[in-house]
Amino acid sequence: MTSLVKKTFSLFTCALLGLSLIGSTVHAAPYTVKQGDTLWKIATANSITVQQLTNLNPSVASMLYPGQVIQIPDDPNTYYVQPNDTFWKISVKFGITTSSLIQANPHIANPNILNVGDKLHIPVRPANYRNGTFPLKPGTYQPYTNNYAEVRTWSPSGEEIRAHEGVDIFAAKGTPVYSVLDGTIVNYGWNQYGGWRLTVKVDDSTTFYYAHLSGYAQGMKMGGTVKKGQLIGYVGNTGYGPEGTEGMFDTHLHFGIYKTNVSPWKTVDPYAYLNWWELQQ
Repeated sequence: MTSLVKKTFSLFTCALLGLSLIGSTVHAAPYTVKQGDTLWKIATANSITVQQLTNLNPSVASMLYPGQVIQIPDDPNTYYVQPNDTFWKISVKFGITTSSLIQANPHIANPNILNVGDKLHIPVRPANYRNGTFPLKPGTYQPYTNNYAEVRTWSPSGEEIRAHEGVDIFAAKGTPVYSVLDGTIVNYGWNQYGGWRLTVKVDDSTTFYYAHLSGYAQGMKMGGTVKKGQLIGYVGNTGYGPEGTEGMFDTHLHFGIYKTNVSPWKTVDPYAYLNWWELQQ
């Protein structure tokens, strides 16, 4: 059995196991397709990928029409409005800011009016790094989903199957990228997987990783320091090859988080953090 076949078989086995686990733990809720809906729109609105949506609904890949009832993952962070509730009371109950709660529920037209039974999404409050800033400015990027741990296959040898170690935020080439927190640059320059990338150490055990940049802001250098909100580079599509390779995928910022107090470094799903920082803008 070749190395590639072994890796593929291993991935397939893990995928089956993952599906069985998901099937036993994830609760689904019905959703009625509206005029103008697409798989991408529905998936993005529910913070999942199109693949995850079609996994729940195998038939929708071939047919999607208004009035059709499909299954979407039920939000585990759901709260139903009770008598005398206000956004302020609910935010206090969950230990989050009122503005974050309002921003997480744009379907409520008037924040001063809540009706008993209204369905609210309660944003996850991360244990750490809550004072970070989102790496892209409002209005400069597309809605994003959690594609952390999705399968990636490119490698210099062409035979590696690996997990995606961050979240992709799609934006136009040249869109400014900002540092999420203060830190020290510990990796700078070209990486065959990440293209022009920047790795910033934000504390003794954590780094933030910004990849596929089209270029760096002035002053970026190995060992240099950056401040929260400082311009550090620009969105691009570099990487997947020797220095200078670009255009192998759509332009986006790849953002990752790594724990550095273990060897090798361990990845952390950054999605909940990005959601939280986005709500603070």
